[in-house]
Amino acid sequence: MSRRNAIWLVAIVAVGVVVGWIAGLVWGLVAGGAVLVVSEVVERVARSRRRAEKQAADASDGVG
Repeated sequence: MSRRNAIWLVAIVAVGVVVGWIAGLVWGLVAGGAVLVVSEVVERVARSRRRAEKQAADASDGVG
C-alpha cells in the first residue's frame, strides 16, 4: 500500500468515526463513503496528470 493510499484510508476512517460518533452510524457511513469518492476522484486526476507528464517527457526525449 502506498503512502498516499494509507493517508486516504486514515482520512476515510477518521471522518466516518467522527461523524458516526456525532451524528450516528448511518451518517458516519455516508460521510466515510463521501470521502472515499473524493479520494478516488483526486487520485484519478493525479494519476492522469502524472501519465500526461510522463508522456510529454518521453516525447521530448525522443523515446516512445
